[in-house]
Amino acid sequence: MNWYILPLTLLALYAVFSYFRGMKKNKWIAGFIASETEAILKPKDKEYVNIGGAIGYNFTYTLQEPYTNAKGTFALIPRQSAFYMPVVFLLGGKDRYYLTIFTAKKLAGEGHIIEERYFKKISQTITGIEKMKQDRIQRGKRTFVLLWDAPKLEEKLHKVLDNAEDTDLLKHFCVYRDNSNFYVFMEPRRHGIEALIGSLYKNFSLFWEK
Repeated sequence: MNWYILPLTLLALYAVFSYFRGMKKNKWIAGFIASETEAILKPKDKEYVNIGGAIGYNFTYTLQEPYTNAKGTFALIPRQSAFYMPVVFLLGGKDRYYLTIFTAKKLAGEGHIIEERYFKKISQTITGIEKMKQDRIQRGKRTFVLLWDAPKLEEKLHKVLDNAEDTDLLKHFCVYRDNSNFYVFMEPRRHGIEALIGSLYKNFSLFWEK
């Protein structure tokens, strides 16, 4: 028997094992992301569209008033790919979850809560940032940058961050007056979506224009 047959066979078995284990893990993650999000938003109607097999979904919800609809994406690292996963870990790849919630209400301004390291990556993409007020707040081991374009938003953003749970998962929260929406970017974790998104969602009414 040629010497390379055994290692090739072992590699093939490992790849097959990793594929099914990774598919199962990603399916489980997708399941709790969907169920926790639905538990918070309680959509009247919902649609999920698979992207790339086991690596995520786009979704759309129709919501109860005073909200109109929500759109989101959860993108999962390719756990089913045995030989690509080491590269993902070396590059610091993580699961990602994006959620945008639209409302018919008028909002009081534009404000952001951004994890500091992420802020360094995206600060140049925020339109009008040079006109916004800034503050930095420490929460646990993380520092967050707060931005606002109207004085009345400063207290509201501080209150939202003070009341937020599992902030170690938060990358970016913002409220957009121009598009009447709220946006959250976070790392999904079981019970973390329910805790973080749920605690943010309870305070959205702070931003209604009086």
